Amino acid sequence: MNFLGLIASILIAINPPSDFICDGELLSATIRNNLNGDFSVVANLEEIDQGAFAVLNWKDINLMLPISFQSGEISFTDKKWLWSYQDNKRGLHDNSPRFAQRLQNGQIVEHSCKSVENDEKNLT
Repeated sequence: MNFLGLIASILIAINPPSDFICDGELLSATIRNNLNGDFSVVANLEEIDQGAFAVLNWKDINLMLPISFQSGEISFTDKKWLWSYQDNKRGLHDNSPRFAQRLQNGQIVEHSCKSVENDEKNLT
């Protein structure tokens, strides 16, 4: 019975890609857990802990966004930038995460992102 549970958990694991094309530029995303100070890389979105953060490198911008604690969401924000794999409106969207930026005037700029693997599939 445990063997079947293990197989089922592997099949339902949500493994986010790490490379995306956002507004035509490569973005690298890494999620790390840090509840115990170990900074372990997260390979499954179901295993994110309360100390998790996302590291995003895009253009000349390097961000470290803490996890947001919005119910039903898998997102990271510093209230200026938002990186989201799941929200209550769109559901799970790990291959096309939401990447948004709040400008000083309060306007929200949405950056279009698709996983590199997804983008390559669309080219063939």
